Amino acid sequence: MLKTMCDVLYRRAVKATFYSLAGFRAAFTKEEAFRLELTGLIILVLIMFVAPWPLWKKFVMTGSYLLILIVELLNSAVEDVCDLVSTEYSDLIKTAKDKGSMAVLMALLANMLLLVGLLLW
Repeated sequence: MLKTMCDVLYRRAVKATFYSLAGFRAAFTKEEAFRLELTGLIILVLIMFVAPWPLWKKFVMTGSYLLILIVELLNSAVEDVCDLVSTEYSDLIKTAKDKGSMAVLMALLANMLLLVGLLLW
């Protein structure tokens, strides 16, 4: 029974990984904002290699920046679903898209506040 359970978990993990990679590929090819934020993450990681900060600050900064990418992916998913529902103008769809955009802005602002806090600490 344990072997069967492990096999099922392994298959699910492999499938989930492939689905996640497909989502990454879709976001990378279709979303300019995602590409820009991913570039920002790469630059941040390179800076963190040379920054004279303690390791915990580097992890906190990099982890918080990953949250921006997470929010951007969720925003893109909301926009995709909205576009699927209707291509016509709708106040509700506009509001949903605007809220997703605001969530990304808030994640960016939170990240900037964290950076300022870490610089002052």
